[in-house]
Parts: sequence; C-alpha cells; structure tokens
Amino acid sequence: MRIKLKELSFYRVYNAVLRRIKALPKKVAWSFSNKGKINKAKLETYKNKYQGQTCFLVANGPSLKKMDLKFLKDEISFGLNRIYLAYEDMKFTNDYLVSINGLVLSQFNEEISNIKIPKFLNWENRGLFDKSDTSNHFIYKSFFGNSFGKDMSKSLNPAATVTYAALQIIYYMGFSQVVIIGMDHNFQTKKKNRPNETEVRDEEEDKNHFHPNYFPKGSKWETPDLISSEYFYGIAREMFEKDNRKIIDCTKGGKCTVFIKDDIQNYIQ
Repeated sequence: MRIKLKELSFYRVYNAVLRRIKALPKKVAWSFSNKGKINKAKLETYKNKYQGQTCFLVANGPSLKKMDLKFLKDEISFGLNRIYLAYEDMKFTNDYLVSINGLVLSQFNEEISNIKIPKFLNWENRGLFDKSDTSNHFIYKSFFGNSFGKDMSKSLNPAATVTYAALQIIYYMGFSQVVIIGMDHNFQTKKKNRPNETEVRDEEEDKNHFHPNYFPKGSKWETPDLISSEYFYGIAREMFEKDNRKIIDCTKGGKCTVFIKDDIQNYIQ
C-alpha cells in the first residue's frame, strides 16, 4: 500500500530538509571541482550498462540466515552497507556495494575500503576514502531534486533508506527486473525513538540484522523510518512500472507490502 504524503510527520520532513541544507556547501565541490567532474564521468559509464537484465538486491535483514545465498555467485547483485560480513559465511560476494549513510561510512570506512568491488558511496564522506582507489564512486544526495533520481551522475534522492538509493542506481544501469531479498522491514527497538535519530547501541546482540555485530554494542546507528520508506518504495515501484520494469520482493517473511511478492526459487537459474 502506498503511504500518503500526509502521513509523513512534520518531524520527518523537518529533519530531512535540515540535513540537506547542511549539505549544500558540498554541492559546490560536486559541481565545479576537478574531482567532481572526474567522478561524474565514472558514473556516466554505467548508464544502461545492463539494459534488459535481472539483478538481485541484497538487504541486511535476519531473514538472510534462512536462505542459501550461494546462487548469487552466478548473478549480478548489489549489497548494502555492511553486507560484506556475510560474504565468508554465506559463500557469496556482491558485484556492487551501496553505502550512503554517514554513520556507517564514518565508523566502518576501513572495512568498506578493504572490499575491492565497485562501491557507490556518499560524496559528503569522500574524505574518508583513499583518493587513488578506483573502486570508489561517489553519489551526491539531493533532497531538493526529483523524488526518484533517474540519473545518478547528477544526484539521487536519499529518502529514508539505502535500499531506495540502490533502486535508483539499478534503474540508471538499465536493469529491467530487480529481485529483493533480506528486506525484512521490521525492527526491534527498546526505546520509542523518533525516526532518523542517532542512537548508541547498548544491546549485546544486534537482532535487526543478519549478523549479531552488524551494529555492535557502543556503535551509532540511525533509527529506522518505515513509514517514509514505504512512501518512497511506492514511488520506486511506480517509476519502474512506468518503464515496463519490475521490482519483486522475495524476502522470506518480509513485512513490506509495497512490492510484488514471490518465491526466490522462481528466479534462481
């Protein structure tokens, strides 16, 4: 069900706008610096690179532990944030990694740097990464642009979740079908925090992700905003379907109701 705009609270809108205003100075470097121009040229090489093909989008929910992910070795796939913690145990590696959350990038930049696959990262955090690392591609997050960014060489709408950013990248690359797994869309929290608040984790085990130390005790994370996520997922579905493309949700037990649901076995060769 598409979430109506009126259901987005004032706090959600205010918080998102405030973060984008603070990021405006970064826009100057993105638009006019030599590094910005080189980076945008790299992004442009991906336009319609996989036109008409299928890819898999691997989120970070606990449901991943219920799946055999070895099939991903033979598929084109995108991972999010700290998905690399699953690579050894679950016997797969993604083709691309997307991570645009500043808290994730600032705390785990060294680990992310060690993952030698093409990565799409937040332009605002580019200083945390080796300038000579050609696997890094930087995305400019613009709240004031289109609600769904069709051209990642210009900007993407960060919305409420990295999954939405990844869908915009996948669209730009030309995929006609994306199959999502691990998007449980369900979080356990002890505190009744407002969405998008920075919180220090005090639990011994992270039960919201596939790995117990995904956000380890003492680390910071941003509280989820499932209502806003559903609103923007609805936009993503509309954009894909207008172009005769599909987003299929094959998450085991996932609680998101926005996308078409199906069994992952129907998409494994």
